[in-house]
Amino acid sequence: MLVFLDRATGEDHFSDAFAYEEIFGGAIIKAKCKWGFFSDNEDVKLAGSNPSAEDAPEEEGGENKERKIDLVHQFKLVECTYMNKKGFKEWLTDEDNLKRWRKYLTDSLQEKDFKLSDEDAAAKVDGGLMKEWKKELTNFAKFLLPNWKNVMVFHDVKEDLEGAKIFYVGDDSGDYFYFIKDLYRTDKF
Repeated sequence: MLVFLDRATGEDHFSDAFAYEEIFGGAIIKAKCKWGFFSDNEDVKLAGSNPSAEDAPEEEGGENKERKIDLVHQFKLVECTYMNKKGFKEWLTDEDNLKRWRKYLTDSLQEKDFKLSDEDAAAKVDGGLMKEWKKELTNFAKFLLPNWKNVMVFHDVKEDLEGAKIFYVGDDSGDYFYFIKDLYRTDKF
């Protein structure tokens, strides 16, 4: 299984167990998600296990389940309540973020081509890759901002300001999460 880890916090936000596609020139990952009822205290039932008297169904008044998005439940994501439409625009254009993201782009290139030196990767980023990436982020923002009434923003439990943000858009066409791809590194488990 391929897991997407936030480069800033090291927390996992997503895996290839969920259907996804790359959009906006590969800068954004779009993942299908769905709403359901989940409990934070769900027991894992092993296949082939024998039910015993201890596993008898609980009486009425047991634990309540909360309505959540499956990815929010699976990866313990937290709604980012401080990011509004104006804050999103500022976050995308913040100089500190852009410097950090430039480093992430360089790291991402070297992960794809381990023979690439630091200098060669930085030259590719400065030679146009960063400009193209920012153009695709702008296109993503142009898609997201008019739909802002249908947007929810999430981050991981560390709630780090530098951590990646995840954007949920739910409308008549379906429920999707959007991840800025190069803010993540991947790991196989």
